[in-house]
Amino acid sequence: MNLRQIEAFRSVMRLGSMTAAAEALHTSQPNVSRLIAQLELSTGLKLFERAGVRLIPTKEGSAFFQEVERAYVGLDSLRQSAKNIRNLGTGRLRIAAVPSTGLTLIPHVIKDFVATRPELTVSLHMNASPTVVQWVQSQFCDLGVVVQPSDAGPLETLLITQLRAVCVLPPGHRLAVQEVIRAQDLHGENFVSLCHGDGTREQMDRVFEQAGVERKLAVEGQYSSITCEMVAAGMGTALMSPNVAHDFLHKGITIHRFEPELLFPVYVVAPAGSSQTPLATDFIQALKRHYATHFPS
Repeated sequence: MNLRQIEAFRSVMRLGSMTAAAEALHTSQPNVSRLIAQLELSTGLKLFERAGVRLIPTKEGSAFFQEVERAYVGLDSLRQSAKNIRNLGTGRLRIAAVPSTGLTLIPHVIKDFVATRPELTVSLHMNASPTVVQWVQSQFCDLGVVVQPSDAGPLETLLITQLRAVCVLPPGHRLAVQEVIRAQDLHGENFVSLCHGDGTREQMDRVFEQAGVERKLAVEGQYSSITCEMVAAGMGTALMSPNVAHDFLHKGITIHRFEPELLFPVYVVAPAGSSQTPLATDFIQALKRHYATHFPS
């Protein structure tokens, strides 16, 4: 039994006659007949009943055809995988990110990225920086976007940008008339802070401590999107990355420049060198372009 015999059998089953199968395979009808006879001999199966020029599949022939089709589905899948690997890396891109980017900016980058890659499958997973790094280290994800790349091990760490923190005020706040909000302006204000975790909260606290400013820290949020929602609800002011704040403008908040300067870094962690898939490399470049266009430093 060889592939040429299987192709002849499959063509006859699908097209209904040896003549049509011969045309599809660019060969002669006698050659198709010979290949079918050889297949019957090698398998020990009677695949067709002959009724004049017609071929009628036997029960054995129909059962064998089902197995052949299953095999061809697998071959088609392999062909598609090979095409994806040739053109798009693996054909699937798994991205991990911290929520401050995963819930805001990255979906927009993915939208543009897949627009020119219709056969690409992208999955987005979110967690804190240490978990994102672990996911990339274990190859569960192809790349990760983090704010704290410590303990990245053998991974390549790339600084994508540093976003200047903005001050976000609730609707109707007395400071909304100011273009720039200084740390001293928030003395005694209700302040919605991030929970302790990836170091961002600690950065903020140091800025106010150095300025001698005491805030009312009544509520905290695990993610920047949560703190921004609390600000929009009138629960206090907050500092955050501009990409998060801009997603909440429709809630009536106002966004202001904050002084002193507080920078939030954005890193990408990915396998180093040749271990990095072409898709991951292309996506990192797309991410850099997006930041440069929408949040120039």
